[in-house]
Amino acid sequence: MKLKTYATFFFLLLLCSSLSAGWQRPITNYTRHAYKAGNQNWGLHQHENGWMYVANTNGLLEFDGAGWNLYPMHNAKARAMKIGNDGRIYIGGIGRFGYFTPNRLGGLDYTCLSDSLPPNSSIGVIWNILQDKNRICFQSDRSLFYWENDHLEYLECSGEIYTSSIVYNKFYIGAAEGLLILDGKDFTVVPGSEILGRISSLLPYNGKVLIATRYNGLFTYDGEKIEKYTCAADEFMKKNRVFCAALNHSLLAIGSVQDGVCLLNLEKNEIDVISISSGLQNKTVLSMAFDTQENLWLGLDNGIDYIHLNSRISSLYGNKPVIGSGYTSYLYRDKLYLGTNQGLYYTVPSVDLNQTIPMEFIPGTGGQVWSFLNHDDKLFCASDNGIFVIDGVNVEHLDGLRGTRLLVSLSHRPDVLIVGTYGKYSGLHLLQKESGKWKVAGRLRNFTYSAKSLLAEKTGNVLWITNKDRGVCRLQLSDDLKEVINLKNYNNHSFPTGYDACLAQINNETVVVSHYGLWRYNQVTDSLEEYSELESLLDGKTSYTYLTTDISHNMWYVVGGALKLLRYDAMKNTYYKNPHESFLKGSLIENNESVNICDDQAVVGTEEGFSLVSLSPVTTDVTPLSLQIRRVYLTGQRDSLIYGRSYRYDDSPVIIPYHHNSLRIQYNVNTYDPSQASLYSFRLSNGSDKGQWSEYSENSVKEFTGLHEGKYVFSVKLMTDKDQEPVITSFAFEVLPPWYRAWWSYLIYAVMLSGLLYYIYYRIADSRKRLLMQKELELYRQKQEFKKESELKDKKIDILKEENLQSELRYKSEELIRTTLNIVRKNEILLDIKREVLGISHSISEENLVSLRRKTLRLLGQIDTNIEHDDDLQAFQSTFDSVHHDFFRKLEKAYPELNNKDKLLCAYIQMNLLSKEIAPLLNISLRGVEISRYRLRKKLGVEEGENLAEFLQKFSK
Repeated sequence: MKLKTYATFFFLLLLCSSLSAGWQRPITNYTRHAYKAGNQNWGLHQHENGWMYVANTNGLLEFDGAGWNLYPMHNAKARAMKIGNDGRIYIGGIGRFGYFTPNRLGGLDYTCLSDSLPPNSSIGVIWNILQDKNRICFQSDRSLFYWENDHLEYLECSGEIYTSSIVYNKFYIGAAEGLLILDGKDFTVVPGSEILGRISSLLPYNGKVLIATRYNGLFTYDGEKIEKYTCAADEFMKKNRVFCAALNHSLLAIGSVQDGVCLLNLEKNEIDVISISSGLQNKTVLSMAFDTQENLWLGLDNGIDYIHLNSRISSLYGNKPVIGSGYTSYLYRDKLYLGTNQGLYYTVPSVDLNQTIPMEFIPGTGGQVWSFLNHDDKLFCASDNGIFVIDGVNVEHLDGLRGTRLLVSLSHRPDVLIVGTYGKYSGLHLLQKESGKWKVAGRLRNFTYSAKSLLAEKTGNVLWITNKDRGVCRLQLSDDLKEVINLKNYNNHSFPTGYDACLAQINNETVVVSHYGLWRYNQVTDSLEEYSELESLLDGKTSYTYLTTDISHNMWYVVGGALKLLRYDAMKNTYYKNPHESFLKGSLIENNESVNICDDQAVVGTEEGFSLVSLSPVTTDVTPLSLQIRRVYLTGQRDSLIYGRSYRYDDSPVIIPYHHNSLRIQYNVNTYDPSQASLYSFRLSNGSDKGQWSEYSENSVKEFTGLHEGKYVFSVKLMTDKDQEPVITSFAFEVLPPWYRAWWSYLIYAVMLSGLLYYIYYRIADSRKRLLMQKELELYRQKQEFKKESELKDKKIDILKEENLQSELRYKSEELIRTTLNIVRKNEILLDIKREVLGISHSISEENLVSLRRKTLRLLGQIDTNIEHDDDLQAFQSTFDSVHHDFFRKLEKAYPELNNKDKLLCAYIQMNLLSKEIAPLLNISLRGVEISRYRLRKKLGVEEGENLAEFLQKFSK
């Protein structure tokens, strides 16, 4: 193996390209594209709620820590602003001045005061606004305008006014004549002030007026005389045209036109110049102000900058990637070595901020540098180009190996190192020390995985290695360390592969840091188990990408892209956490984080290089943060703003129609450190239901959909230290019921229900009445039907009776006919007998049969008697009366003189019998019948021509 020794340290300095560097305060740059307004910013003030207000060319800028808002002042360019004690924000500009007041939607409305001046009044440019007790003074370049009790007055000055200020209850003016004092309406020139030249700023300091001039430095005025204040900033002020100044305790910030800002410590007489090289957007500072956190805001000619004077973080090159992204660092023999994606550098340990320090590049190390290992009093560097061994002033490169990422040592074998590699050289390689020289001994057999993280157990030849695709493995090496004799993978369904993981040694335990939380090795079960105890000390069950401990047993870990610190109290043997110790969010290199402790500072690799994090907490008083419900939108096809909060607001409940019962609530806190994550928790109360606080998260927007009607209170709180008061704010609103559940709807429902009940009652009563009527009608109908049925039945009965009578009549008639026929037949028989007997009688001789003749005659007499006096006559009469309605009784009653023969003749005539039919019945001849009819007409008194049969009909009715 060929060893390349580049040089001694002296020779290295000659070969290395030198880059001057410096650790600088973090500066947040707000470009005009960020705040979406004009480039120039002429005045800055912080409201008591923590929000920043800026007099921008295009109007009044408002910054609440989360977003910017611009409020124009009616086509005028702003030059000055002042937050008044009356809740108004006064603003002035070119030819116009007025004030802003909050509206109900969280914005600001402008009211113009200069319009009340007489026509053709010359206003000029308003350069400053002051509050003198209860009146507001607008200072232009030649006049003073006073606004008091809704009345406006103005006062002319003889010369040009450069600046003005109220110091210790006196009104001072920096003018062309010098320093003036305004008493009422009179201007008094301070003697000796002509030496000042152009005055840029007047500030109170130790009972005196501190005067900052344009070119002549600083002066003081104690009420009697003006004295020169010689300081370390004189040269800066002489060269760079001072435009403004601000004072915070003993720290004076001097803003210049040509070279940024100079920070002068008046007590120590030390300066710190911050300009473009330190991170400012441009050199011209038009305005400045210290905030309650004692940090400095700068209004620039193009943009707004925020200098974090009290930040615990400082960055190399002002957070510019001059040497590339930082992957690893190590303090070795009083030199800080920095490994980046561009190569290996070294510099001196950190010194004061903004001080130039050398930065040297080590030739031949260009490319990705991954890690350092201090072993054998040498510093080993693993990089894409292989391994570099730094020994004091010597730098050696070990041939035969590329793509190195990690090195670990074995406690029982100080003469060897294990190297983890990737790419073409994937696997494990052995470095061995022979004859005082380190060389590559070869690759370990039976293992070809690339190494993301590598850890050696304290005893035995056991290694842990992680790989995104292969997961977490535990390797057993052979005694000669030349091969892997056993490999076990520890991933499972709860801890699958597919994510990068790293290894850490925490409290003598092997810990795996992963996307699935923290896991530790259990030797008894030979498995990985969830490390719940440690998770509870950190951020719970979540995704971790980095974990390490420092010499003080503090734990540094990364969650959600932010570096956090868990401190260890050695006296109490406990861990504690400050929620505000969250750093560099969004700047770290994910899954390649690096933290190296140097004295009381941590060197942290970032995407832009390296940053320093001080372990000492900031000693300045922490001003309570202002948490605010910023805006409330009704969501739907088009979102509409219904409520907002400014620095002053109406907290009466907001009424929301039911058809807009979905809303989005935006809230924020006035923190101006982008590396500090604000964690919020919220809850929604509804009446007696107070709700549960949610888990803390960085989300500053909450949406609710389909809220039921009712009164709600949305509350949000900010995560704070345990010894601090919780920061909570709330927003009350009421969702109206839908129209069909409104009170008037229920009233209508009640009226409708009453009407319906009445209608139902009426219908029931009416139906009952109708039912009763129907029943009565039905009963009547039934009665009628019954009557009809009865009549029908009676008729049927009558018919049946009549039919019966007819039948009986037919029967009687048939019986009568049979009787009559029987009589006729009997008489005919008897007549035949009679004729035969007569014949016999005529045939018998008289001589011999006198006696026989006598007997025959006697028989004939008896037959005649029988013919005329048959018992059937009574039966005939009875039957005939039943058929012909008592014909014989009525006839006998009417004509009692009629004999039986006459009655029979009448009956036969009534029966419509012919004379020839009657003759045998009466045992007479046809002539005898006619004679009998004639005699009968006489007896009955029937006239001639009157029908005898019709006459007799009346006796059968």
